[in-house]
Amino acid sequence: MKCDKCGVEVPSEEKFEHSGQTLCEDCYLDIVTIPKTCDPWAVHSAKKTTLISDGLTAEQEEILDLIKRNGPLTAEEICTKLSINSNELQRNFATLRHMELARGFKKGNQVYYTLFNDPQEGS
Repeated sequence: MKCDKCGVEVPSEEKFEHSGQTLCEDCYLDIVTIPKTCDPWAVHSAKKTTLISDGLTAEQEEILDLIKRNGPLTAEEICTKLSINSNELQRNFATLRHMELARGFKKGNQVYYTLFNDPQEGS
């Protein structure tokens, strides 16, 4: 069997069904575990973890460094510059938001991502 989303071969005992699709484990988890950026308990937990260790993955550090160097950026700009997809950005950005290192804001109809304490844009 093949995953309907990514096309990888999936043994029948390792397939997942979701909304009429046959999925591999990775694609299934991408769909059902979408992180929420506004989650007070996650913020509390992330801040506690930050006190113990840095806790950032290489991809999260790249996102944060890109925002530091280039100012507020759209999701499309971040994805293009780092060669990642929007799911990877959202998953990693949620962690940065929970750690209060980065945040999003809306300007007109566009969402931008910036440093958490960026004084240039309203909170």
